[in-house]
Amino acid sequence: MSSTDHPVVNTQYGPVRGVKKVAATGVEYLNFQKIPYCKPPINERRFKDLELPDPWTEPLDCTEQGPSGFQYSKLLNKIVGSEDHLYINVYTKELTPSKPRPVMLWIHGGAFMRGSSGTDMYGPDYLIQKDVVLVSFNYRIGAFGFLSFDSKDVGIPGNAGLKDQNLAIRWVRDNIASFGGNPNDVTLFGESAGGCSVHYHMVSDRSKGLFQRAIVMSGCTLNNWSIVPVRGTGERLAKALGWDGKGGEGAALQVLMKASAEDITLKQDQLLTENELENRILFAFGPVVEPYVNERTFIPKNPLEMCREAWSNEIDILIGGNSDEGLFCLNGIKENPTIMDNLGDFEYLVPLELGLVKTSHSCQRYGQRLKKFYYGETEPSFENRQGYLTLMTDKLFWHGLHRTIYSRVGQRKGAKTFVYRFAVDSETYNHYRIYFCDRNVRGTAHADDLSYLFKNVFSPVPGKDTFEYRTMQTMVELFTNFATTGNPNGGTVGDVWQPVGQTVGPYKCLNINNDGVQFVDLPETERMELWDSMYSREELY
Repeated sequence: MSSTDHPVVNTQYGPVRGVKKVAATGVEYLNFQKIPYCKPPINERRFKDLELPDPWTEPLDCTEQGPSGFQYSKLLNKIVGSEDHLYINVYTKELTPSKPRPVMLWIHGGAFMRGSSGTDMYGPDYLIQKDVVLVSFNYRIGAFGFLSFDSKDVGIPGNAGLKDQNLAIRWVRDNIASFGGNPNDVTLFGESAGGCSVHYHMVSDRSKGLFQRAIVMSGCTLNNWSIVPVRGTGERLAKALGWDGKGGEGAALQVLMKASAEDITLKQDQLLTENELENRILFAFGPVVEPYVNERTFIPKNPLEMCREAWSNEIDILIGGNSDEGLFCLNGIKENPTIMDNLGDFEYLVPLELGLVKTSHSCQRYGQRLKKFYYGETEPSFENRQGYLTLMTDKLFWHGLHRTIYSRVGQRKGAKTFVYRFAVDSETYNHYRIYFCDRNVRGTAHADDLSYLFKNVFSPVPGKDTFEYRTMQTMVELFTNFATTGNPNGGTVGDVWQPVGQTVGPYKCLNINNDGVQFVDLPETERMELWDSMYSREELY
């Protein structure tokens, strides 16, 4: 076994052995997977803050990836995973380059309830074509990562999954130089719940200064799903697992500590009530405003307030989303077409955070405005679902991204905010739409952009003469240019993409579609103005 094919790298806890691989794009790289960044959160450590690993002396075999966290897999139609899943993956072309390379640190999505950093979805084959070090990792998901109890005595205020991420980012700062990476040149990027997580690190003082740039994709702290609005889900989960309701949160925790991981995973997906689902609450466990503050608090207050004083208002970012994010809701209405018949006057689609009573005159007025804007004089129905899917694109994704852009330019700190919009529609390569929405519809669904940044198991690298291949190379170039120089322009992309100006108002985006890239007025501008009009200036940004 030659040392060039199985290189050993020393980390601060001990040596790890990787393996040389050839990417599907033909590039040779060194692959290190399943590197521990903490003690496994198992047995008495379940739900608790992470502890640092015990050091080791013999090289650990880090040639194959570890398991995901416990979750229900839609693809396999069963529960998969392990509680011992908190590991880091590093992909690098050289351990000792002539100068340390920029690091791209990826946070996976999955609604805080699913997903993992595995190469089945996030293969390094595309990004590793460029001179960057790519890092990904797992964090705790579902109740394991986001259980929150009010009582200080119980010691589980919530957001363990985000605190896991913070520890992984610190591991990168302390160890990445040994893999050829520059710890002072880290771009944090993520999509969906991963994009929202990136934004939380941008606004939480716990992550201040741990990275130098950020890419926020299809998810941010100002999306309506970034904070779970219902408290008490820990006790509800304990009751679903047999707790008799006596003895307070401490007794509920005892039940959860003893329950099997499979049972927790099964029950957590069934917790939301009809009313919560009607209000478009998407998951039972996710980030919360923590009930009390201590030295480890990650989210001490409302994210909007955190955005206003965020340390990251002084760093450059890319931020954007996909043109048809709302296709993500298609499955829900296919399985339950009555959703479309029960929209009424759209009062349940008015933002919850406005704090309006559903039966109030203002809520109904806003609801009717939404209905008229997206449906005109027609009535919503399953056949006529496009208006609803467009509305959900805006409600769940674009309006939060838009408010985040405003919150940054309103600070006038001089940091650059580059906005992109991904609208590539491929019959074969928009894998999320094809496998999770409907292979017979068209458009650019939530997560369709990932197929052009990461190699996945769904298909080989697109043929070199296709627009899909050109799109992949464009996305890789834009993102790695930004990670390398802070400027996404250059190379084949040209020099068209300008950051948003320093005043709040209409702005332009880089539109990425089947024909290439164009720098245009944001096509959703009029829709964003409609949603803006429901908020006062103080509520908006």
